[in-house]
Amino acid sequence: MSSFKKKVQTSQAKLPQGTRLSPYNGQLLISTGLPSLDDILGGGIPIGSVLLIKEDRHTEYARLLLKYFLAQGIASGHHVLLSTLEEDSKNFMMGLPWLVNEIEEDDDNEESITQSEEKMIIAWRYKGLKKFESSVKNKPNIQNKFLNDSGIKSQQSIEKPFRSTFDLTKLIPQNIIMDNTLVTMINLNKKSDEIIGNYNPYNALLDKIRKIIEENHFNSLLNPPSNVERNALRIGIHSISSPSWQSNSSHDLFVFLHALRGLLRFSFGAAVITIPAHLYTSSSSETSSFIRRIEHMCDAVVEVESFAGSPATTNAIYSATYHGLFHVHKLPTLNSLVPPSTKLSVLSGGGNNLGFKLRRKKFTIETFHLPPEGGVNERRVTPNQSKKKVDKNKDIGISGSGCGTIPGRKVDPYDF
Repeated sequence: MSSFKKKVQTSQAKLPQGTRLSPYNGQLLISTGLPSLDDILGGGIPIGSVLLIKEDRHTEYARLLLKYFLAQGIASGHHVLLSTLEEDSKNFMMGLPWLVNEIEEDDDNEESITQSEEKMIIAWRYKGLKKFESSVKNKPNIQNKFLNDSGIKSQQSIEKPFRSTFDLTKLIPQNIIMDNTLVTMINLNKKSDEIIGNYNPYNALLDKIRKIIEENHFNSLLNPPSNVERNALRIGIHSISSPSWQSNSSHDLFVFLHALRGLLRFSFGAAVITIPAHLYTSSSSETSSFIRRIEHMCDAVVEVESFAGSPATTNAIYSATYHGLFHVHKLPTLNSLVPPSTKLSVLSGGGNNLGFKLRRKKFTIETFHLPPEGGVNERRVTPNQSKKKVDKNKDIGISGSGCGTIPGRKVDPYDF
């Protein structure tokens, strides 16, 4: 009898919807909602990590990045948790961008094509010919593929995307927020009975996060029930450690981040936190020890610096192309010694200067390039400098420039 046995593939656990394995280290990833930011991080945010975004002093671009992260979670079918004290959580969620409607775009393109064809004037000999039709059929509508016989979409057959395309001019429908059981908005405002005692918003938020992880089976050490499908948790915290939090001491924030990081290490979840770092720095070039300790307790740290507060000359030169600089201070290194972006990233956030631009419908991060020399209409010299140069030419007797110009001699108009 032969001792060889047929190799049978063992059944692998199904990955949560809207997730992907990293080709570099096998880490489970979720998307930030921005392809360029995913590229900088090495493909996405690793499950079990914390991303810190340092806010800008004059603008709210960090708030927009957090909205992308939450909107992608809703589109991917993840459990989304939001906590903010700067504004009402419901108003924050209602301002999320929503998906680009490809069907409407196709319809608009067809209408524009037909209108242009009607206006186009062609030779009389071609008017009797039939309209050209390609042998390649149009792709069927992606959404119709998931329609059943009754015309209703089957939620079980729809595969949630890892990354979607969002349009900043479109807001998320209200019914998606109100009727979605996977959206949790945590209100940390003080109650009447808590004002008297010592109220710590960080401890209250941590207790609610721990409760959601236990009740929804996000713990990676425990297998969920057979009738429960594994899902991912997205935690968004807006403007932490701002004056609205009213903490008793700065030590409370360090304890919160340390405990949150420990919870996420053993759960299918990731967190994106924005912090007004400019409140704790005396100048733009200095970073206080308080912010450095916070950066050390997070897995990835990025900063958004807009040109809004820059000098007028800098703003005039770069504002036409970029709206600010995007700094990468720390990249995630889970299950690896070096960040995955060193081999997988196209932008190479650790080595290149990055800039961002905000268009009407999207936010993009690109490699920062200086404007071309001579790209402006006027020379970048002050009036005083140009006047001094003219006076100097008069002193030496030069009234023009040419290939055969001799100092002290009047320039011949035929010199070249």
